[in-house]
Amino acid sequence: MPNKSPNQSRPHTGRAIWRGVRHLCPACGKGRLFSSCLKPVSQCAVCGEDYAHIQAEDGPSWLTILLLGPVLVPLTLFVTFSGLSIALVLSVAVVSMIGGVLLALPRVKGGFIGALWALGIRSGDR
Repeated sequence: MPNKSPNQSRPHTGRAIWRGVRHLCPACGKGRLFSSCLKPVSQCAVCGEDYAHIQAEDGPSWLTILLLGPVLVPLTLFVTFSGLSIALVLSVAVVSMIGGVLLALPRVKGGFIGALWALGIRSGDR
């Protein structure tokens, strides 16, 4: 049974984002935010906060690209002009890009959900 109290204070936006980045409930910081790799829970098991109304949609994807672009583009250019074989260059580029996205996307999505929750933005609000 969730132990949500009516006078529980909401954390500020920065703290909610940081909790989301760590895959924790933005409200209490104790419950899990994701039930699997990128699927958010509909409700926190600890505090009972409802997350069914929050849909990050494409936001985490474009933010991940914006964050990884300045790192991966110079790395790819450096490896390309290093004089290595094309097979090695493609291997390094593909592993770097896929690895970077797999590491960053869940954290970015958690932070994005934390920001949406802290700002009170629900799906359908425009």
